[in-house]
Amino acid sequence: MKKLRSFVYLDNYKMYSMSSQLFEGLTEYIVKSETTNKREEESQKGPIGSGRILADIIEKDTNQTEKKFLHDFSYNLFEDALLKQNRVLELNKENIEENILKINDFSFVKISGNVVFNDLKIIEETIANFNKIGEALGYVTQKAKYDEEMAEAKKALNSITDRNQKAKAASMIKSQIDFKKYLKENGLNMDDAFLKNLAYVLDFGYNQQFEVQMPIRSENETFQLFSAQLQRENLKENEFSIIKKYSRETEKEFQLFGILTQKLTADSKQRIFEELKINSDEIESPNMKEALMNMVSILTNLENTFTGKLNYEYVIDPIALYLEI
Repeated sequence: MKKLRSFVYLDNYKMYSMSSQLFEGLTEYIVKSETTNKREEESQKGPIGSGRILADIIEKDTNQTEKKFLHDFSYNLFEDALLKQNRVLELNKENIEENILKINDFSFVKISGNVVFNDLKIIEETIANFNKIGEALGYVTQKAKYDEEMAEAKKALNSITDRNQKAKAASMIKSQIDFKKYLKENGLNMDDAFLKNLAYVLDFGYNQQFEVQMPIRSENETFQLFSAQLQRENLKENEFSIIKKYSRETEKEFQLFGILTQKLTADSKQRIFEELKINSDEIESPNMKEALMNMVSILTNLENTFTGKLNYEYVIDPIALYLEI
């Protein structure tokens, strides 16, 4: 029985762009009628019926509400055609040691495994508002305990008869009376300037990306990491619902389908570009373009501090992310 696909992410534009090439002219002609329902019909010279079905799918009404379930069916045709043409490398923990060696021979990859959702926008917002969140959480979970401790301390203070001891105890209670200090001692309050600068660094380095990572450990304990940046507008539902349903570290296995864009180790890539870079020490008066090239090199090194590819990481340009059920 053929498995169904429950989509979390689908890049319709990329999928249709490649479909038009795969089916040899999906967009050969377009007939538009200015009626209540605006329909785009297309013909092709590829496999009989494939372009006709896809043409029927590309349809929008006047309020531009996309029929997303038809995009899903269109994707099924797209992936099945690529699989039949043997243009997709399928990877999972059972076959990865053998198949990873073939990765340069394929245009598309389909990886199966558990995933981790990294929503850098949420992380950045959490850090920027850490003290507000910590204060609210502290009041909800620890304010009653704090008030009880303070009441007991004051009661104990009243029972002290020695003047010096009483003054000392009063001074200790006064130093602890600030609830924010109590929150800081319990890890719920941090320096405002530190949090502000940390949020800025994260925004500069990650630009609020929504990333999916798929770590795969083979049966022989070798480890590879596949990562992809998901465009939020191509998610089937908002990121909050996705994380709530599946967790940030999922129990379910997902299918990540896309195009491999990066696989080299840092040393391999450095050797390639060392031969291409201009040696600024050999240029007496570099012009603007040469200075810009040097600046790009510096910026690349800075970005690598935040988002540089790991040596065991493969970066994927995602077309779809889904569950097989």
